[in-house]
Amino acid sequence: MAAASIEFKGSSFTLSVLHLRTSALADIRADLIKKVAQAPDFFYLVPVVVSIEKLVGGIEYQALKTLVEEFNFTFVGFTGDVATEQRKLIRELGFSFVNTTKVSTATKTAIAQESVTEIATSAECRLYTDKVHRGQVRSGQQLYAKDQNLVVIGSVSAGAEVIADGNIHVYGSLRGRAIAGAKGHHKAQIYCQNLEAELVSINGNYWLSESMQQHWGSPAFIHLTDSELTSSKLI
Repeated sequence: MAAASIEFKGSSFTLSVLHLRTSALADIRADLIKKVAQAPDFFYLVPVVVSIEKLVGGIEYQALKTLVEEFNFTFVGFTGDVATEQRKLIRELGFSFVNTTKVSTATKTAIAQESVTEIATSAECRLYTDKVHRGQVRSGQQLYAKDQNLVVIGSVSAGAEVIADGNIHVYGSLRGRAIAGAKGHHKAQIYCQNLEAELVSINGNYWLSESMQQHWGSPAFIHLTDSELTSSKLI
């Protein structure tokens, strides 16, 4: 018997969540214009789940989806801690609803009382292995180091993208986009021998090239300080 041509498997993916605090479409559009204008290439076709948890009253689901897609996001569905009836309605309207996992107060208390040994296994303290790429990362190419640091022995061209759940090391020029701490790691850092990046991001915080002028064209590393990106001289 021939093997099946398809296979379903469980997996996990990083999705951006758009948290709405109002159902006023004009206000949402105005804020999206400002946000996307900061880094249009960074947001282009990014998969987005819309959280409606803080919205009350009537919600225009189709209008929200249309608005999100207007800005070239890839709309995945809705999410949030909402009533079962509302989830059912969303699905009856033909939209996906992404369930979220809620943690009870008792569970939160127990977690807070865990030992230092338990805490050391968190993403912030994890010892990442290295994914090594030798050679230039060319325009249009994307490298992703899942649950690893990414080491590039070469340069990253303009239009290329390097992503890592841990740190990023570029032993050459960084001219494309570098995204470290992709799954949520605020201690991740980006190192390069020549900083000329289009965009850098750590744990969801990002800079465009105009924010990197202090160490532009120099060996530098980028890190987070009190949730703000900071660049420092490498040598």
